[in-house]
Amino acid sequence: MRRRLALPLFAFLSAFALLTVSGGAATPNVKGKITGQEKLLPEVYAEAAKPESRRWTWREPSPSVAAQFRTLSGNPSRDLCIAATSSANQAAGEAIRMTVTGGRVFPTTIVVSPGTPLAFKNFDPFKHRLFVKDQNTFGAEDLGPNQVRQWAAPGPGRYEVRDELFPSVRTFIIVDAQVVTVAYPGRDGAFGLVLPAGDYVLKAFFAGKQVGKNVPVAAKEKSTVELKDPLNVGLAAADAREGQEQK
Repeated sequence: MRRRLALPLFAFLSAFALLTVSGGAATPNVKGKITGQEKLLPEVYAEAAKPESRRWTWREPSPSVAAQFRTLSGNPSRDLCIAATSSANQAAGEAIRMTVTGGRVFPTTIVVSPGTPLAFKNFDPFKHRLFVKDQNTFGAEDLGPNQVRQWAAPGPGRYEVRDELFPSVRTFIIVDAQVVTVAYPGRDGAFGLVLPAGDYVLKAFFAGKQVGKNVPVAAKEKSTVELKDPLNVGLAAADAREGQEQK
């Protein structure tokens, strides 16, 4: 089964249109694909599946539905962040819009350089009360319809944003001084990055944790580099899930 909450198209597009670390509208000069995304299970899905949560009704999947559509998994276009990192520290970027709608915040994982402000805008007709878990830097306050709260992480690390009113809100912010730009794969698993000429390491993040292996790449100024092999984002996720099942 897949998540049934609807996301207005304009809100979804705006979440990524303002990702200023993504390199704008320039033509990508580094392209690749991911594989293994069907193994990525968001924590909020796993929690909702527990009988005691009483959040979902689970039904026997119809045999007329193809097998790949019966798998409960994340959506790479909003849940999987591909980050390009360099050996040099990067300056803070411009404000990035984080779209609050449909009981979620999009994107659900993002990697930014220190000091980059995040602007949480509420597109829902009701209020939210966002806060950063286990931190005192972003306390719960009312975020009414069409209102915006801006916040920047105090330093490198992993931050988890939640909502006092909606347990389905689970967004992760990775602050890395060496991140140059990020991208999100499309439905076909393809992604593209706009990078200055130089050497980089590509890293994939899901649910606030790195998945898959580091992929070195040398970007060129006047030609496009195609990754030879897909970035398998399901490796680390599969190992973690097997470990949990054995406990």
